Amino acid sequence: MLRGPAQDQAAAATVIPNVMEGRMPASVLSAFFVFTFITAITPGPNNILALTTGSRAGVRGSIPVLAGICGGFLAVMAICGALSFSFSVLSASFLQVMRYVGSAYLLWLAWKTAMPKAGDSHGGHAGAGFLTGFVLQFVNVKIMVYGMTAYSAFILPYHDSVAALFAGMFFLTMMGSLGTVVWAVAGARLQGLFRRHARMTNWLLGAMLVGCAVSLLDQ
Repeated sequence: MLRGPAQDQAAAATVIPNVMEGRMPASVLSAFFVFTFITAITPGPNNILALTTGSRAGVRGSIPVLAGICGGFLAVMAICGALSFSFSVLSASFLQVMRYVGSAYLLWLAWKTAMPKAGDSHGGHAGAGFLTGFVLQFVNVKIMVYGMTAYSAFILPYHDSVAALFAGMFFLTMMGSLGTVVWAVAGARLQGLFRRHARMTNWLLGAMLVGCAVSLLDQ
């Protein structure tokens, strides 16, 4: 049951401390942190795109696509939270459709990565900008499942307020964004190596995106 506005305002400042103080069992809390960390740091569409952009444009040149990823991620987490709060489960048929749409988009990104236009490798934008990162989130089934699982299995069973939804939305986005930034920095650090072996790197990163596309269909 929804709480009143006054209760939501009070909960907004205490929802995370309350979790830490024991409203969520320690075993569940530990599992929640492990789940979010592993999901954020392992290879996926966002991280591979960040690695690709970082390796070609450096950290500064990656900022537009990272901003797009973070903005889209936040929007998708808000949608997942609202759906979880209202319906508890996302339509299986919707997820199935999004798997195919997401796989097609990732295959397109894989082609763009493996076969960059002249100048993309050194032009600063690496073929990806804010819109590329933002749109990717809405066909990225990995983060949809991530958000729905986090809300339905970890957050809502223990916190049923609107404030909990917002706290979860920002925490999940923060974890996902940190993982993406780590991959972008890794790409920038290895930029020299990637440029010396540009063709091999492009094909390898493209193949990794194809792997992500295939994995979406297997979920």
